Amino acid sequence: MIECTQCHIKYGRKLHQCPNCGLVHQSTQTKQQTSLLQQYYQFLARSLKQPLKVQWQWANLWFGLVTFGLVILMNTATASLLIASWSEQVGAVAGVMASQIVLHQRPNLLPLDMKALGGQLFILVVVLGIGFLLKRYLLKKTTTTLRAYLTEISAYSGITVILALAALLAALCFGMTAIWFVLIMVAVMYVSLNIAVGISLFQTRWAAFDRVYAILLFEILTHVVLAIGISQIVILNLLTGL
Repeated sequence: MIECTQCHIKYGRKLHQCPNCGLVHQSTQTKQQTSLLQQYYQFLARSLKQPLKVQWQWANLWFGLVTFGLVILMNTATASLLIASWSEQVGAVAGVMASQIVLHQRPNLLPLDMKALGGQLFILVVVLGIGFLLKRYLLKKTTTTLRAYLTEISAYSGITVILALAALLAALCFGMTAIWFVLIMVAVMYVSLNIAVGISLFQTRWAAFDRVYAILLFEILTHVVLAIGISQIVILNLLTGL
């Protein structure tokens, strides 16, 4: 029951306003007055504090796409800065800072940026796609939609946004000297994403297939597909370089 702060009568929680005086319930007022940006910030803050307790089911279903979009954009910018820093160090562009190379020589960096973007999309599609297919068809969670699934995974792995931002700042401030830090951040992001998918699979109820085996199958399929895909990309790059 909820007690009205104006006339002090009690009414059910399902009502959004007092049946006596018409005062709108505080939580409803807050929800109406909160902008979409503030809602996303609150969603991200909750996922950082208590990722397994985030009420992602009631969050905006675009938040997952926003989260992964931000991560992809920041990672692409990080790769661009590292490539520019490497060009600066080897003397390809003498006396010019890496950030200036990124700003003023964008056409030259664009093909490499597209490769970095494509590589990230490939990894995300493989990891998230296999997890989604296993949850929907093997674990029989047929009510799961793709947007809801992405929002759930982003709630469990909100730390990826912070890691991507840290890697971007490191690349901007220190260039290639921060390469090991950036690689560690990328590795932690990948582990965080795998853990999030594993949690999503394990929390599925009434599974027709054992959840532990589903997680093992996810890890095996994911790494096999990634290994094959990355090896093919490396072979193609070697052949085109000859």
